[in-house]
Amino acid sequence: MLHELQETYFNVFPGLEGNIFLQLLCLFVLSLIPFFEAHGAIPFGVILGTPTIPVVITAAAGNWLSVMAFIWGVSKLRSKMAKKKQKKKEPSKRAIKARGYFEKYGVPGVSLAGIILGFHLAAGIPLAAGVNKSYVSLWITISIILGSILVGVLAAFGVNLLH
Repeated sequence: MLHELQETYFNVFPGLEGNIFLQLLCLFVLSLIPFFEAHGAIPFGVILGTPTIPVVITAAAGNWLSVMAFIWGVSKLRSKMAKKKQKKKEPSKRAIKARGYFEKYGVPGVSLAGIILGFHLAAGIPLAAGVNKSYVSLWITISIILGSILVGVLAAFGVNLLH
């Protein structure tokens, strides 16, 4: 079953077979996609037979870059909105729920929940609450590293069970 999946993939993209650089480049691009992130790219790379450690490092780097760009963008947007001093509106139900999670678990808890929720969402919750972007960036980085290692280990063990 594993070999059939690899053959199908390499038939669709014939230049990738045996070219680890291009395989890692494709995994980097996949890990940039919000909610697919490293969670999807790492198992995909391991299943295709790309070495596990480079897959984890590449996918974590792509995921990290994407989330840092998101944090930067949200931070800039918040600063522009603060300058305009818009009228205060009542928060939505989603905003109230997100604020509750943030108050209950703090930045570390919400960031580590990014392993399950997605790192973009986990970064957005504390940023929406007005937390310093450097503090959010630190905890999201820690969370991406831990999540990528966890997914890489689980994917490697899962593929070994299929052999």
